[in-house]
Amino acid sequence: MCRPVKMAVRFLVLSAVVVAAALTFAPASPSHSPYLSALSDLAAPPVLAGKGHCPNTACEFVAPAHACLEGSGTKCLPGCITQSC
Repeated sequence: MCRPVKMAVRFLVLSAVVVAAALTFAPASPSHSPYLSALSDLAAPPVLAGKGHCPNTACEFVAPAHACLEGSGTKCLPGCITQSC
């Protein structure tokens, strides 16, 4: 074989190996939804927003000021606001 043909064959084989590896290690589709594109599996997986860390604190008045004390499923925000997590 001449040199250009050898290089073309090497390029095609290398491309096939890269595509096979990408398909083998790609993440599985989380669900089959009618709202997903047919090409969505070829792109990066969707990023799902995780629920932030909940410190389980509540804002209470403790003389002479407000304090963040232990709560249940809430977090203490500046200005003594207790917010649900």
